[in-house]
Amino acid sequence: MTPEPAPRAYRSRAERRDELLDAAALVVRDGGVEALTTRAVAERAGVAHGVVHYTFGARQHLVLALLERQARDVLPRVLAAAEEHDDLAGALEAGVSAYLALVRAEPERFLLLESLSGTALGGDDALVRGERALWHDGLVAAIERWTARHGVALAEPAAVVADAVLALVDGLGRAAWSDPDGSATDRARALLVRGLAHALTR
Repeated sequence: MTPEPAPRAYRSRAERRDELLDAAALVVRDGGVEALTTRAVAERAGVAHGVVHYTFGARQHLVLALLERQARDVLPRVLAAAEEHDDLAGALEAGVSAYLALVRAEPERFLLLESLSGTALGGDDALVRGERALWHDGLVAAIERWTARHGVALAEPAAVVADAVLALVDGLGRAAWSDPDGSATDRARALLVRGLAHALTR
């Protein structure tokens, strides 16, 4: 008598979502962005195709969920590093350095996510804005907390400062991928952080 297959363990909605996102990241890692389909993710996760479609809907929403998970993982660590410092230059230096350390520790992960945000959204500006808003809003809130706690008045609104910080880490993150020993990126980081801090406190 052939034994019946063991039933799949119960997964909460959040656990199932994380499981599918893990599978999606593996699909992109092994096959590139073009391999990312809801069917491929279902096969990698060992679930019916309808499970992925039910959880995320269209492929673009699956991509956005991957990018959002990255933001929720990385941003708190970057902000925690910055918030340990009482001076603006120190806070900026610590936050940017923490981000670059994560890029250097897991370059494949960041390159994967860069390729997703650059190509896999298929020109859907609304989805791109949604992913970017997570980073921007998190930075704005952190800047406002930091300035209120230290009684610092910046030369630009928090939203503008957040835009500048995002541009800074985006550029330095890309530079770090092609800078094996990190020396050129570190010199650029120090110069740019000093310049931004000076511009914001003049």
